[in-house]
Amino acid sequence: MLKDVEQPATAPSTPRTPGAPRTPGSPELVTAALAALERGEGSVLVAEQHGVLGRRALVGHARAEAARRGTRVVHGRATHVDRVAPLSTLRAALSAGVPDAHRDFDVDHLTALRQVRAQLVGLAGDGGVLVCLDDFHHADDATALALRVLIPGLATTPVLWLLSLRPAQASPAVRGVVDVLLDAGARLLPARWPTGDDARRLCAQVLGAEPDPAVVAIATDVDGDAERVLRALHEAGHIQVGGGTAVLAADADRQPLPSWLVADVRAALGDLAATPTAVLHAGAVLGRAFTVHEAAALLRKPVPELLQAAAQLVEAGVLAPDAGGLAFRSELVRRVVYAGLAEPVRVALHREAADVVAAEGGAPAEVVRHLERGGRRGSPAVVEALRKAVRERTGGPVEAAELAVKLLDVVGDDHPGGDELVVEAVRLLALAGRTGEAWDLAVRALSRVPGPATQTRLVCALGELADGRDPGHDHVVVEYARRALARPDLDDQHRADLAAVQAYRLAAAGHTDAAESAAARARAAGGEAVVFGSAARAQVALRRGELSRSLELARAAVREADRTGPFPRRHHSRLWLCAPLVALDRFDEVHSTLTVVAGESAQLGTAWPMPRWQYHRARAHLASGRLRTAESDAELAVRSARDRPFTPLLGRALLLLAEIRTGLGDLGAAEANLQEAEQVGGRGAGAARLAWRRVLWLCAADRHDEAAEVAEGLLSGADLLAITATAPSPVAPVLVGLARRRADEHRVNQVVRVAQQLSELNPGVLGVAAAAAHATGLRDGDPDAVVRAAELNRLSDRRAAAAAALADAGRLARAHDDPDRARELLEQARQTWAACGVPLAPGRTGSYLADGPRQTRPPREAVPEPSLELWASLTETEVRVARLVAQGLTNKAIATRLTLSPNTIGTHVRNAFTKLQVTNRVELALQVIAHDRDRAPRRTP
Repeated sequence: MLKDVEQPATAPSTPRTPGAPRTPGSPELVTAALAALERGEGSVLVAEQHGVLGRRALVGHARAEAARRGTRVVHGRATHVDRVAPLSTLRAALSAGVPDAHRDFDVDHLTALRQVRAQLVGLAGDGGVLVCLDDFHHADDATALALRVLIPGLATTPVLWLLSLRPAQASPAVRGVVDVLLDAGARLLPARWPTGDDARRLCAQVLGAEPDPAVVAIATDVDGDAERVLRALHEAGHIQVGGGTAVLAADADRQPLPSWLVADVRAALGDLAATPTAVLHAGAVLGRAFTVHEAAALLRKPVPELLQAAAQLVEAGVLAPDAGGLAFRSELVRRVVYAGLAEPVRVALHREAADVVAAEGGAPAEVVRHLERGGRRGSPAVVEALRKAVRERTGGPVEAAELAVKLLDVVGDDHPGGDELVVEAVRLLALAGRTGEAWDLAVRALSRVPGPATQTRLVCALGELADGRDPGHDHVVVEYARRALARPDLDDQHRADLAAVQAYRLAAAGHTDAAESAAARARAAGGEAVVFGSAARAQVALRRGELSRSLELARAAVREADRTGPFPRRHHSRLWLCAPLVALDRFDEVHSTLTVVAGESAQLGTAWPMPRWQYHRARAHLASGRLRTAESDAELAVRSARDRPFTPLLGRALLLLAEIRTGLGDLGAAEANLQEAEQVGGRGAGAARLAWRRVLWLCAADRHDEAAEVAEGLLSGADLLAITATAPSPVAPVLVGLARRRADEHRVNQVVRVAQQLSELNPGVLGVAAAAAHATGLRDGDPDAVVRAAELNRLSDRRAAAAAALADAGRLARAHDDPDRARELLEQARQTWAACGVPLAPGRTGSYLADGPRQTRPPREAVPEPSLELWASLTETEVRVARLVAQGLTNKAIATRLTLSPNTIGTHVRNAFTKLQVTNRVELALQVIAHDRDRAPRRTP
């Protein structure tokens, strides 16, 4: 029994927010009763407890008000043990005036009752006395019956009785006495705790933010003292306010709580025996609903020993049945119990809890949390269970990545099997899109020089991760691979994997010869060596203008990635197909590939490759002349890339967006994109790509002399074939036009040779043939050749390129003093541009030819118009072959389509050349187009 007899003194009052919701009446009734006490009138007040703190706030108010008035206060709190000693509750509250408080507890009840009455009369003789009996529901039956006699007998004595209790936990005798007192005129003080919307409004007013349900629950748990408790929890960091919301911090258990709050909650809990207290400690450490079996395992006690303690805690209202077993009725109580644990005890319990949760099959994240708080060392069984969860990616890649990082932090790098865990953590971080963390972890692990297998796997991981970092990191990966290759203990497969990574990064850096050499060393092996080796060779082939071979190699990389398993596919290897497919005019296949990538990403649960995905889609739309759609995709790519640090795609996406907006005539926005791309030049905006987009912008701004100067630098210092082969829109015609403006025949011929070389390397690729015809026609001043280029572009679905060719043909026709044809061609260009969503572009496109040198050589003869006689001479098979050639198929592809040999197809192609009087596949395609146009009206492009 806790007790004290207080002399008049000042006492702190609980601050209250003006306007805070509360049920009025309780403080006023207490104040009125104390005023009546000064007039010699005694009374009885009964306060029912409901929240965690009971009626502590009300009792505190009564005591403070009595102290202010100079009234004596007798305060006592009943506990569980009071029920074993008759009259212990009442006598202990009054025992301060007795030299030996408990020496005569064995006297008969009547004598004891007389002593209590005498003490009360003596205390009340000087201005009255306030008797507060807190937690009266624990009072013994003798005390309850004594009050039934004492209170009426002292009706004329200035004694104010304040009884605070939980009726549901009171004995029948206590409840009966309270009922009798209420019937005799005792006042029942109304409860003050807020509930429902009142509690939510109170929290919002006190915290200045919208509370979450957990915060509201605490406000409803603290009867009459919610404002003070909420402020205290906020100041202690247990309630966090931000973004207009107030939430109960999940990880603030170890933050200290105000001592007054801890003392009040502990007092509300009462004096618990050792076993119930231990159960509460176990539940507080577990931090969630728990079973009796879990508590028994954590405390290493038999389950039957804890059953009675658990029932007692439920009866006392501290715990409550829950779907998961038992749970604290109040999170505040759980936090107070946890805060009361000594640090060594807390650490020991958490370490034991890790074993218990792992043995019960609990969530890996919960096991890790206990390990983090239990000294960061777990039993071998716990560590193995967590490693299994990492390997099986329990909860998905994102959760598995977080688990792997935390597990590494817990067990340390020197733990047995740590190398394997590091590799898995790097892969999972990459899967989760946390590429920066994955890179740093791999580099840190490589600095320890792990075993050959681990070193190889980490370097391979860096090879992939370098796609998301600055271009300079290509050389970093190459150097890591070189150091690993210097080890004498590498097996052949590891050497092949490392050579493939070297090739992949060298190709990305533009070192085609070195990349080809490194890729050759990786060909014989399988697995990731083939994946990255083939991908590297695909990049090399693309830069060399071998478009079909680039696509074949990219497909080989994809096939091997599918065969090897999920991790190589994490790189979304199918995206390697997009660049060669765009170069080959196969735009439908690009979009089909992107659809597969989206589905595969969802299936593997990988982080969405949004920047790369949108970037490739935008390139395909730009190449096919769908500029508005391309702009939307490029904007999304830029936005996504900005959110991901270390991505070189930001620079590339900005340059692509600048090119698209230049074509749309939005030169201000395009210039802003170019400037930002220059600022992030070290993040992927290569010098050649930047110079090319600057040339396009200057041409669109009618600053042709400046454009020609930039183009000269581009021609002097870059791999022109690589730029021409990889750009989504034609390069050669623009560069030829600018070189003609400067009357630089050398540069004109240089660009034309490159364009023709690219066309010869890729027979049947209409877009490439169109660019070569366009450049050649500009060099020769031949509008017919440029018109043929426009037709080829239309057939290959490159509408923007077709519009540019028609505009240039119109300029050339005007230069040849053929105004009627010039107007016709320019009108076709306008219509084609309008179909691309760019009505203003014809006024700019090709304008640099208007002031260029006049025609200096006669135009070449156009391809003869088809005649019925010539076409009638073709066999049915030759007609079918000619139509497939016009669709851009190679002899090998046609042979597969018609189930004939490539040699037979070659014979049919040559026969068609002879009979139709043409000399190459481009002219054959034009004949097919013209013949079909004569037979049916041509649709407007």
